[in-house]
Amino acid sequence: MCVSWSAHFHHPRRIYWKTPQEEGCTIKTVIYLDVLLLVNFLVAYLLLQAAGVLTGQRASFARMLTGSVCAAVSALILFAPELSYPVQIMYKLATALAIAALTFGWRDKLRLLAAACWYAALNILLAGLVVLIIFQTGTTLLQTGNLAVYLRVSPLLLLGLSGLCCGAVEVGLRFFRRRPSKQETVGLEFELCGTCIHLRAMLDTGCHLTDPITCMPVLVVSLTDAGSRLPPEVRQFLASWFAGGDKTDPPAGAQLRLIPCSTAAQRSLLPGFAVRNIGLITKTGVLQLGRTAIAFAPESFGDPQYEALYGSDFL
Repeated sequence: MCVSWSAHFHHPRRIYWKTPQEEGCTIKTVIYLDVLLLVNFLVAYLLLQAAGVLTGQRASFARMLTGSVCAAVSALILFAPELSYPVQIMYKLATALAIAALTFGWRDKLRLLAAACWYAALNILLAGLVVLIIFQTGTTLLQTGNLAVYLRVSPLLLLGLSGLCCGAVEVGLRFFRRRPSKQETVGLEFELCGTCIHLRAMLDTGCHLTDPITCMPVLVVSLTDAGSRLPPEVRQFLASWFAGGDKTDPPAGAQLRLIPCSTAAQRSLLPGFAVRNIGLITKTGVLQLGRTAIAFAPESFGDPQYEALYGSDFL
């Protein structure tokens, strides 16, 4: 959209652009700020929902509103002089990163980057489709500038459609959301410092901890959830370890293992112990698994049905 960039404010909610035409004639294009902001608020809300679905993230309603408002304000680039396409794309990527951070948070950098990339890609794709429609049909209801979209419709109609579309997205996500499958746990037993311990364990496909000595898979036990079942000397040793106290010798009869653990946030060493064997409790008896190490995590796993986690290669 080629315009002369001397904008005149003749109405609180209108901006008039003088558009150069042939033989020196000009016409005025009227832009309604409330319509511009409302259109881009609605579009951003829908695109952020799509980006969240594509990256497996779910933002609260308040965060969705915050991100959508930020996206609507960023659409004011429409009033800037026409920028080069690389600059337009860089602006979209930068604002997409800020909008995704406001919507989904910034603790998980990889998921934030994925959400920002999806949001920017969907945004650029939408602007491209609008430009294509303009070129193919010559419609005056759609306009774009610097990859920002303006839709010339009644504000009241747009407000009603906005509420309807946002409601439809929310209802659709709730209706089609995959229901979590019933969690199935297994019973495990092992001996530590002369005490036979029974725990419930849950499969975690992201758990890939191994004993650095035997290179065998490790069972991860929550100290918070399983602390009452451990021998007192083991419980005290682990509590002191996670509290950052002086590293003392392990309890008598226990062989200390330091298990490397890498997460998206940090790398650390989890304290653990070597055990003789870990058994799977079945209806016909105890099946020995040949696993000989356990590691302890300080936090709770958040479910009273189990106290330990194992990987897909553990059983």
